[in-house]
Amino acid sequence: MTMKKIFHILMAAVAALSLASCQEYLSANSPSTVDANFVFSSIETARTVLYGAFNSITNSITSGLPTNLDDIGSDSDRCSIGIVADLVGASLLYGGSPSYTVEEFNINGSFKGYWDTYYGALSKANQVIANILAKEDIESILASAPNDWSDLLGQAYCMRATMYYEIVMHWGDCIYYTENEVGQDLKELTNRDLVIEREIAAVEKAEKWMYSMGDNNHLPDQMTRNYADGLIGRLCFMAAAYQTRRMDLGDDFYVNEDGKPYTYEVWGTDPARKAAYGRRSDWKSFYTKAIPYLEKGVNQPAGASLTTVDPRSDAKRVYNNPFQYYFDQVTKLVMPEESIFEWSMRAETGGRMAYNFGRASNGGSTAYPPKTNAQTSSYPEVLYGWFDPQDLRRDASLSVTGSTGSGAEVIYNYVLSNKITIGVGMNKYDLNRQENPDARQIKSGINYVYMRQADLILMLAEAYAVNGDNAKAATELKKIHNRAFADDIQDAKYNELLASVGGDVFEAIIKERSLEFVGETLRRWDLIRTGKLPQVAVEYRKTLIDHMNEMKTNGYVAYPNGNEFPAWIWTKMMDGKQVLGYRLTAQCPEGLDPNSDEYALLYPSWRGQHDDWKKVADEDGYKGTIVEDMTNLAIMGMFKHIEPDSAEALALEARGYKKTPWGVGSYTQGGLGLAPDAGIEAKWTSEFMIGYTDADYAAKKAPIYLIPMNQTTCETTGLTNGYGFKSTMN
Repeated sequence: MTMKKIFHILMAAVAALSLASCQEYLSANSPSTVDANFVFSSIETARTVLYGAFNSITNSITSGLPTNLDDIGSDSDRCSIGIVADLVGASLLYGGSPSYTVEEFNINGSFKGYWDTYYGALSKANQVIANILAKEDIESILASAPNDWSDLLGQAYCMRATMYYEIVMHWGDCIYYTENEVGQDLKELTNRDLVIEREIAAVEKAEKWMYSMGDNNHLPDQMTRNYADGLIGRLCFMAAAYQTRRMDLGDDFYVNEDGKPYTYEVWGTDPARKAAYGRRSDWKSFYTKAIPYLEKGVNQPAGASLTTVDPRSDAKRVYNNPFQYYFDQVTKLVMPEESIFEWSMRAETGGRMAYNFGRASNGGSTAYPPKTNAQTSSYPEVLYGWFDPQDLRRDASLSVTGSTGSGAEVIYNYVLSNKITIGVGMNKYDLNRQENPDARQIKSGINYVYMRQADLILMLAEAYAVNGDNAKAATELKKIHNRAFADDIQDAKYNELLASVGGDVFEAIIKERSLEFVGETLRRWDLIRTGKLPQVAVEYRKTLIDHMNEMKTNGYVAYPNGNEFPAWIWTKMMDGKQVLGYRLTAQCPEGLDPNSDEYALLYPSWRGQHDDWKKVADEDGYKGTIVEDMTNLAIMGMFKHIEPDSAEALALEARGYKKTPWGVGSYTQGGLGLAPDAGIEAKWTSEFMIGYTDADYAAKKAPIYLIPMNQTTCETTGLTNGYGFKSTMN
């Protein structure tokens, strides 16, 4: 699987046809029979309908959908303060400012268009399904599957199921319709359990009709059989998940196909908001259902595979980090074999992954690299406490430095807004790593990785563990865990992982997921579905407060893994090209003298700057002023406290290193040359999930993590929001 293949979205007369169903809440028109007959007369024109669905989702991704809905509000990923302000309430479980409480939340905020986007995409999928099933030769098409028509049909089923997966995750119960209801004006909610059961059955049926990865030139920018297997796993896990459900819809609402009530294991309720948090009583059966499909996806992966080898070589740089190599490929617009499905972005129309999820840049709209807002960032707790110091994923996942926008490296600070003020940032996408990056913001072309093979493997491990087969679960878990460590320490580090969770293999898998998928939009839902959200909302906040107090008292925070999060570090700008022979760093080699300037430039790993921003700028007409010598930041004391004014500190200062604020900026901005800000501490500690209190947890109160339907949807359907949300802002 080599270079990135992008959909060529056909926007000619065929694409101009409105092929969505006639739903008032979607403001879509019904196609005529003549239009449908024409469009579905050939596979080429039929594909444009589904391409339209793909295009609508990628446009929403470009406008920030993953950041706004999926990545905020977990203990590993946070959204920069001041960004998507009307969603801050959701990221914090609705609290803080009165306008961000459930009862006062703006139901017409920036998320309101996503409902229409999801329904528009599934409407197109339903049109594809209905028209292909209506073809005269449908029996022969299915009998000879997989073929082009059956594969398109399977992709349409997967698109629809994916949209319902997203809708249920964010809104809960929803309006449900399939190819059988195309053209009907539906105005009723269907319970989410029934929706997900039906979609599992639909994808199970369609999976065998689809091409596998690599068949018929299928790459991860299309939904393949591999994706269908993983999607069945995700849907089954959703059916088994803890979720907050409504209690105001009557006893006959949460019923199955036969009209019999579902039963639930309820963790807690919120009587005032008429909500309950729990999972189905038959939840384990869905893990069992998922196993054969996940086994197929893992053991018969066709053209997909876990990245376990790093083939990169360089006369000067050290690599040997398969995890790092995977994201290096994605950043460079290559679709790796580990990718199961990627939402395909196009540089000419957008590509927000680097802008929202990437390594930060203080540059302007046209710079080197251009502004990267880094709306998704992390916590010092994750960098210092979660990751083992020898975990190869740490530096490939998290960053402590960004870019000035003029070709130089810069340390982050803790003002907590965006760009280089984020404290600890994400590092899986970095414009410095593109060979010829676009100097304009939001033009990276980097795909949104929606599912990769590591997820299938860890889902299979989780399903085995729930079913009591810890031996098989451990086998799958080790595939992911061992990749993150050098060969000679893998067994010891795996034993440490198990010991950290009391030997519980299931808990080890969930912990491994938290490390593997930092910044990939999965952690928040993992907390919700496993029932951990209420406990994390309270205990993580206490941990952050305790560590803040430790920082203020001792000047650093000590972690059991040996890391120390210091108040101050020592830094020096250097000419990376002269010292190292390059500016863009890879893996810090073992055995390097930790007191050397080379070590200070290379550790932590996976940073620096593009090797030749000047050349890129020259080719652009030299639009910016490029730093050509002092481009790289040498750092001492990032993971080990150095006492200010100590002999060690004075020796570093004699070598040209400057005492630089680091952890101190998390509780006071005075060290940054700014006016002290008493509020900065709260942003890191007490504001975490502020709407869910210690008292809520003690009372086992159901957490409200969902978002409401917007006012237009409520008015056109007659439906009302639950969970305490308003249904109108009038």
